[in-house]
Order: sequence, then structure tokens, then C-alpha cells
Amino acid sequence: MSNILNELGVDEEDFVWQNLATCSGMENNLFFDTYEVDKNIAVNIDQACLSCPVISICYEQGVLNNEYGVWGGVYLVSGAVDKIRNSHKTKEVWNRLKKKHGI
Repeated sequence: MSNILNELGVDEEDFVWQNLATCSGMENNLFFDTYEVDKNIAVNIDQACLSCPVISICYEQGVLNNEYGVWGGVYLVSGAVDKIRNSHKTKEVWNRLKKKHGI
């Protein structure tokens, strides 16, 4: 990541990955309480995450900080994958997420 930041003339100390996130400016509840209330919302959030340039950083931060909610396209509880809240995901979506996260 630092090579890209250097090329852009951005000091790594000043870099805030959240500023590059596709979800920046979106309603926060969509990634927490509202997620899974409506399958269409969950699918749309998944698609937004899959198109995000910082999806891997987001997921990593969610796991490392024992977060809950959608982090990198995966609903976490205490930093672990919540199978129930991710149950709408197809095998194809899981494969794409795994590829993005390098897992």
C-alpha cells in the first residue's frame, strides 16, 4: 500500500483508509442493525463491499478489533464470522469475498 501512497504523494501517517471506502457517507445502520432485515439491503451492501478498494483493510480491521457489523463484506460478531447474518450469501459471493481477503 505504501508504494501506491508514495506515488500519489500521500504521507502514510496522514492516510485514513476509511476515506477511500465505498461506504463512506452511507447510512451506518445499513451495516449493523438494518443489515439482514431486508435481504435486498444485505445483497446491495455485499455488492458495495465487493466493489470497495479497501475491502481487505476493512475486513482485517473488523477481525483485529473484535468488531460487530459488516466489515469487508462480512457480518462479524466479536471479530468472528456470524453464519446466521451471512446466510443470504451465495457460494459465488463467498468465493469472491475469500479471493478479495486472500483467505
